[in-house]
Amino acid sequence: MSEPLRDRPGALASAGTQSRLTGDERRLQIIESARQVFQRSGLAGARTRDIAAAAGVNESLLYRHFRSKEQLFEAAVAAPLEEAVGRLVEISGSPPAEFDSTGDLMYERTYRFVLDLMSAMDEIGPLLGIILFGQADQAAEYFRKRIEPSLDRIRNVTNANMIAWTHREFDSDLTVRLVLGMTWFLSVSDRLGDRQRDQSETAHSITKMILSGLGPPPGHPASRE
Repeated sequence: MSEPLRDRPGALASAGTQSRLTGDERRLQIIESARQVFQRSGLAGARTRDIAAAAGVNESLLYRHFRSKEQLFEAAVAAPLEEAVGRLVEISGSPPAEFDSTGDLMYERTYRFVLDLMSAMDEIGPLLGIILFGQADQAAEYFRKRIEPSLDRIRNVTNANMIAWTHREFDSDLTVRLVLGMTWFLSVSDRLGDRQRDQSETAHSITKMILSGLGPPPGHPASRE
């Protein structure tokens, strides 16, 4: 289990630099810096003083935001996914007022979420692998606490929108997990293969594959083909 961190003295960052950021901005800066250190050193090898130095703060300030290195790691991995899901809920949390006979609205909502998900995976893809393929007990707990709730929210939004467009019968839970896995593997494989991918174009391709498989068959008035 994680060991609580105690306040320790550290080299003070520039007081002028620290004063320009709000508490939320400072927390975000620490998280972004932590991702870089975790990707370079892994969870076990990362040191809080290195994270603090990368963020331009002292360790005492880091501990005001995060009780332990493990808590910081959780936030660094889970936050982008949770933010992407939050945007999905905000945009698509309820079905449209009228039936979308063209399927255009469902396409746009799906595309926007896939694009957000790809951006999130670019930030957290390798770190997600570190936590999920680390110690089994920690991985299971992390998945239950930080990943599963996001999957549930995505599935709930999907189910809420089913009544607003013509579609084949499908397993929404399976579909959500497939999309998450697809975007994660694309991010990791592109990073390892040093490949630059046009995210908007790729999100359109993924959206077309999803909706051509789940939506009305070719020839149906609502089909996009």
